[in-house]
Amino acid sequence: MIPIIGIAVCGFTEEKQFISQPYIHAIENSGGFPVVLPCTEQMPHHRMLHFCDAFLFCGGDDVTPALMEEEPSPKNGATDLRTDLFHLNLMKTVLDSGKPVLAICRGMQILNIAMGGTIYQDASLYPDAHIGHIQRSAKRSDISHRVFFKKSSMLYNIFGEYAYTNSFHHQFIKHPASHLIPTGRTSDQVMEALESDNHPFVIGVQWHPECMYDTSADMRKLFSRFLHTATLIRELL
Repeated sequence: MIPIIGIAVCGFTEEKQFISQPYIHAIENSGGFPVVLPCTEQMPHHRMLHFCDAFLFCGGDDVTPALMEEEPSPKNGATDLRTDLFHLNLMKTVLDSGKPVLAICRGMQILNIAMGGTIYQDASLYPDAHIGHIQRSAKRSDISHRVFFKKSSMLYNIFGEYAYTNSFHHQFIKHPASHLIPTGRTSDQVMEALESDNHPFVIGVQWHPECMYDTSADMRKLFSRFLHTATLIRELL
């Protein structure tokens, strides 16, 4: 049976909710059936989401600083409170379900914040950054820098010692939440991957593997592992 993957809507553009096509493409071509989960005023509950076998959280705008009990940095980007609240509540709900979660870019930051971690609102606040984290390449699929993985991590088992990734973020993980282990870093030690130590499959990555799906065998392996785990866990739950 094909695994059903719930994809949290990326956000709003005027009065339209949207999701970028590469996320749908990556799930569909990895053997899954993508279902878009729209931002609603009613907060999601387990019973509403029982049909999903796993969940994907996408990239997008910055997170409202007040939700982290912080004042806004002058370099904080665009935010949308309704999207933030929906994503944070949805993340907490799906983590409690025990089903697999793949959180991409902003999604990784949502994962960390939902579990009690913090982020740097801008790269300028990170003391040791010395490489560019917002690439200006012709295509979003182009590689930018390497991410080095912790041995024995799920990502090490998927990628090996390192992988070339793309990079489109100006916010970094500051303090990882309890039970989130940094398993991928750049050469300037920015945390670019997190994994849960008390869940069968919760992975956050700071890059955009969906944009590299057609050009990178490594990124296809990541999505393949995600869907394979969704199928296995569905049989256990």
